[in-house]
Amino acid sequence: CFEFEELGLKDKTEAQFRANANKIFATIRANGCNTVYFHVRAYDDAIYPSSVAGFSKYISSDGKAPGYDPLKILVSLAHSHKLKIHAWMNPYRVSSTKILDPASETTTVRIVNQVKEIINRYAVDGIHFDDYFYPTNIKKYKKVPAATRRQNVNVMVRKVYQAVKQKKKSLKFGISPAGNIEYAESLGCDLATWLSEDGYIDYIVPQIYWSDQYRMGRKVTSLYTNRLNKWVNLNKNNTPMYIGLATYRAGTYSSSDLGWRRKNNNLVSQIKKEKAAGCDGFVLFSSSYMYHSRAAKEMKNYRNYIR
Repeated sequence: CFEFEELGLKDKTEAQFRANANKIFATIRANGCNTVYFHVRAYDDAIYPSSVAGFSKYISSDGKAPGYDPLKILVSLAHSHKLKIHAWMNPYRVSSTKILDPASETTTVRIVNQVKEIINRYAVDGIHFDDYFYPTNIKKYKKVPAATRRQNVNVMVRKVYQAVKQKKKSLKFGISPAGNIEYAESLGCDLATWLSEDGYIDYIVPQIYWSDQYRMGRKVTSLYTNRLNKWVNLNKNNTPMYIGLATYRAGTYSSSDLGWRRKNNNLVSQIKKEKAAGCDGFVLFSSSYMYHSRAAKEMKNYRNYIR
């Protein structure tokens, strides 16, 4: 979950926030899910009262904390619906054009402190990082070699993992990299290490957001299946792998990714394939599209399948 305004969670009273969050979690549970990834840090901010970061404008327009703790309510309500809840964070982003320098020890300390603040104060079930590591649109970082990027990111990832495990062994730490392996590695994801050595992550969610009717030049290719197989082959230490699926693309038109408009059983087909490949499950991105009108046929087939 990250669409605070669309989901009725922005600029609300405590009663409104609680009621709307309760509906969201009931819907997620009714769609066969057992875990929710809730965006608690988008741009070096927080959706809870923090001593490390300012309050998020995505949940409060004036950037001031309301008279209640949103994250405390979210954790409690998620658990009441028998959902696990992972605090989803973008570790480096300050804005769309500025990041915390991944090479700086101060940056790593700041990120680790924010993680510790969450796991020490809230009964979350895990910490989750998105795929925003080194940016592609900031000149300062374009000349940093890919190997250096991975090395710097690894220092941070390992320290976050250690902090999570020091708090409680059962707490999980996972990352959802871009589904294109080469691209993810160029951003600083050391996938070969994370998926062959212990001490970095507990699970991984590759964002394989393409259909099996993807046009490359004049040829249509099974891009979802091809990339799924690459991820499975890369997983040398059997790290739990949950495949990220694109509910937000259901029913959309794309001149390159033809499958989302041509078919309405993409999700079901993709779930069957990740199961057959030995993966541990799937993650739908994102919750607000579960009842979007253009995704209705796709989601109806999905719901019939999971029942």
